[in-house]
Amino acid sequence: MRIAIFDVSHWHFPLYVPALQDPGIEVVGISDTESFSGPEMAERLKCKLYASNEDLLGEGFDFALVLSRHSEMGWLAERLIDRRTPFLIEKPCGLSLQQVRRIRRLSEERGVYVTVPFILRMSELAKRLSPAEGFAPEGYRHLSFRFIAGPINRYERSGCNWMLDQRLAGGGSMLNLGVHFVDLITHLTNSRIMEVSAQIHTYRPDVSVEEQAVYTCRTATGQVAVIETGYLYPSTAEDQRDFSFAISHTGSYVRGYADQLFIKSPGQVRGRGVPVVYDTDMFYPPFLRRSLSDLSQGRAPIVGLREAEHAFAVVEAGYLSASNSGVRQPVEAAWIDRVKSANRQCVADATGTRSE
Repeated sequence: MRIAIFDVSHWHFPLYVPALQDPGIEVVGISDTESFSGPEMAERLKCKLYASNEDLLGEGFDFALVLSRHSEMGWLAERLIDRRTPFLIEKPCGLSLQQVRRIRRLSEERGVYVTVPFILRMSELAKRLSPAEGFAPEGYRHLSFRFIAGPINRYERSGCNWMLDQRLAGGGSMLNLGVHFVDLITHLTNSRIMEVSAQIHTYRPDVSVEEQAVYTCRTATGQVAVIETGYLYPSTAEDQRDFSFAISHTGSYVRGYADQLFIKSPGQVRGRGVPVVYDTDMFYPPFLRRSLSDLSQGRAPIVGLREAEHAFAVVEAGYLSASNSGVRQPVEAAWIDRVKSANRQCVADATGTRSE
């Protein structure tokens, strides 16, 4: 598998490296628009550093990772779809809902495999909350997730200042972090989010994206979900974020914090606690490995552009709500299929033929 990587200065890229060093993988070239970590990564991966994304597109490769500025993702995705090359693209997959919808439609029309790393699908948490563990989708009543990452100066330190500019990033903490929980909520409940009430806030006067956001959402089947995100945690290498959640299900009540999962069922005097790893960084290598396996076997991606489109639609509805003092807003109505319909989209198998 010959792989090209677009824009290796993305803060997630080092997390993919273990999977890129697997047997049978050859990284044929990388690009680095930010001119930050390109030479170091080229040396680490023993590959060529191309002068631009356009130059890298001229290379021959079987699969690509698109980690570019959100403002660059749309045209890059279209070029890869035009050449029928399968790829992984980081969320949010574009600068606007319209861009994400366009590349989703193009990929489906042309049968190109595209996957999006909503990595919580690979987490132990998702497995613990699955129907196999007694958590039927219709049993969820209320879900609340809180994910507060490190302060925004971490993007400045890592050469990604563009993440603080709404014109280049499209949004802040909710678009960057909250989309993972939009996808997780939709996956667990098997029900799309239909309306949102939101509040957002920015603290630094030189930043044009939100540093804090709180979304209250309602799904198509009536569940209420709260997503809180922010760039406010005084993070260190050993302690990077504040992640906690509380979930009410007809079968039990679940809480999570500090690598512990607490479950209390009706009739129990005390709940039971079990250790669970919540470090989201560890899920990127298995996600990439799963994606390459699915591609080689002609399977649809575990999660793709249809889910990314819905997540972006939810975020945009929240931004509109926040601009109107938190008034409830419907989620963009054109996203009409249930998430499971993604399994029916056309994808390219390993030989380039189309399969359902």
